[in-house]
Amino acid sequence: MLRKTIYSMPIIILTIGAASAQTAERDLQDLKSGQNSWRTQLEKKNDRDIDRDYQSSFKKIPDTKQKNSDPWGDARSAPPAAGTEQLRIVSGEKTVSCNADEVLVRVICSEGSPEGAGCSAGSPTGLCRHK
Repeated sequence: MLRKTIYSMPIIILTIGAASAQTAERDLQDLKSGQNSWRTQLEKKNDRDIDRDYQSSFKKIPDTKQKNSDPWGDARSAPPAAGTEQLRIVSGEKTVSCNADEVLVRVICSEGSPEGAGCSAGSPTGLCRHK
C-alpha cells in the first residue's frame, strides 16, 4: 500500500504543476495581447492616438499611377494589333509561292519533308505573311 502511495505522489505533483502552469501562461498571453488591466487610462489613450496617427499617415501618401513595369518597353517596338497581321494559305503541285508583297513563312507537305518551297513527295501547303 505504501508503494502505491509513493508512486502516485509524483503523478499528483506533476498534475498540479501542469494546472498552475496553464493559468500562468494564460496571464502571460493576456499581457502580450494588451488585455492588461494594469494599464492606466493615459497609456490607453496614448495607444489610441498612436494608432490613429499611424492610420492617417496612409491617407497622406499620394496615389501614384501604376507605371508600366516593362523596363525595355521604350526600346522594343509595339506588338502588332490583333488581326492586323494578314496570313494567307497557299497550295501547289510541286512548290508554293507567295505574292511580291508577302513572305513564305512555312511549308507543310502531305507526304515527306519540305525542301525549300516544295516537297520531296506529296503536295505542299504554305503559309504566306504580308510584309
